[in-house]
Amino acid sequence: MVHLKKSLTSRRSYESSGLKRFMIVLLIVIACTGVLGLFWFLSQFGPKEVDYSAITADVEISVEAKALREQSLEVEAQFEEVLAMRSAEPQDALLLKRALDLHRQYVGAMPRYNPEASQRLEDLEERYQDLSAEYLKVASAALESEAQRLAIDEAYEAARDKYQEAFQKQKTINENFPLSSAYDVGRATRLQRQARYLTAEPLLQHSLNFEREADAFIAKNEWESAAGLLQQAIQIQQQLNREYRGTNQASVSRLEGLRVKWVGIESGQDHLEIEQVSNLADASRAEGETLKAASLYEEVARLQKQLNKEYPDSPYASSERVIEFQRKSQTAQSVELGLEIEKNHDLLKRLLSERRTYEAAEVIVALRRDIKHMQNAFPRSSLNDEELEVKVRYLNLVQSDLGYIQDRVYDALLPVPGAEGLRMLRTELPQALYSLMMGTNPSRNQGDVNPVDSVSWTEAKSFCERLSWILGKEVRLPSENEFRQALGRLR
Repeated sequence: MVHLKKSLTSRRSYESSGLKRFMIVLLIVIACTGVLGLFWFLSQFGPKEVDYSAITADVEISVEAKALREQSLEVEAQFEEVLAMRSAEPQDALLLKRALDLHRQYVGAMPRYNPEASQRLEDLEERYQDLSAEYLKVASAALESEAQRLAIDEAYEAARDKYQEAFQKQKTINENFPLSSAYDVGRATRLQRQARYLTAEPLLQHSLNFEREADAFIAKNEWESAAGLLQQAIQIQQQLNREYRGTNQASVSRLEGLRVKWVGIESGQDHLEIEQVSNLADASRAEGETLKAASLYEEVARLQKQLNKEYPDSPYASSERVIEFQRKSQTAQSVELGLEIEKNHDLLKRLLSERRTYEAAEVIVALRRDIKHMQNAFPRSSLNDEELEVKVRYLNLVQSDLGYIQDRVYDALLPVPGAEGLRMLRTELPQALYSLMMGTNPSRNQGDVNPVDSVSWTEAKSFCERLSWILGKEVRLPSENEFRQALGRLR
């Protein structure tokens, strides 16, 4: 009994909770339906679609308005009869214009908006504009074709007039008949651009002719006439750049080129004087008059500096030419000193080759003095020899060891069999001699009597060059064949 009582109690509790959930869902559905109904009710107060046909059906149109419509239809019918017999002509557009005006009055007399009447008004307007613009379009196209033919024949002024007429007709179409199919803003712009082009082209040709004539006078060295013609060419190009921007004839680069050429003409007299003095200097140098040539080159350098300062945009302005004339001047002034250096250099090589090292040391001192004087007094001279300066500086550094080095080398030399005049060291080069001459010892196995190792090809070439300076004779590394020939004798 107790168990049955508990089951009944739980069943009643389950049934009451299910009923409660059902009621909650029902209330939510009712609430949503009420909200949607409220929105629908409010929407009925908003704007609604208007049926104009229904409205106008109830509106009474006056007799006068109906008469205007009938007249418009009759005039349009007359136009259709004309089209049935022949193609439309310009005067036929008057019929469409009459029909359009009558229908416009009819639409204005309507008490309310009529979509059918408005649509017919738009159709008549577009048809009238198409017919009125068609003949203007044909005439404009014909004028454009004629302008193109004249432009090919280089009749620029006549072609320009034709393009201008074609542009005016297209402009009339665009302004008066915007609904027509002939309406084309791009074509009007293109025709206007072509007219501007042909207006500018004759001006450009005049400018080019002036430039060509100026070039002819320049070739004859008639500077004044050339300057006047170039000035006219510049003025025309300035006009083109100012009044015809965007055309092919406008060119900032050409204007700058003309200005540079004009400045070149203005500086042409100075340039001629520079060339004349330069030629005199070259002739004096060729005749051996070095001091006179040096003076003339110095004057040429001064004149070139002056031209550079007064006409910096001139094609004849050149700082490189100033340096070149200064170099020639200093070269001419240093000829005697250069000959003295060359003579002492030959003497030094001869003394060293004869193993007269004490006398060679005196020549080294003199050479070093003269070379230093050449560098200080004539730094731009072509006779400055950097390689000789390096050689003399090195010999001056080792001049106290010249005799010792020569003795060590000559004592170790043996002739190479089968190679007349060639001699080779009997042993590998000792590190002591290499260190004395090169100031460094790159060998891994250090030792004065040990042979030199671990040297590069460049270091070996540098050693041979320095040894040739000391001996006054050529020194080089042996070839493979020479080494093999000497190998038996050395062993």
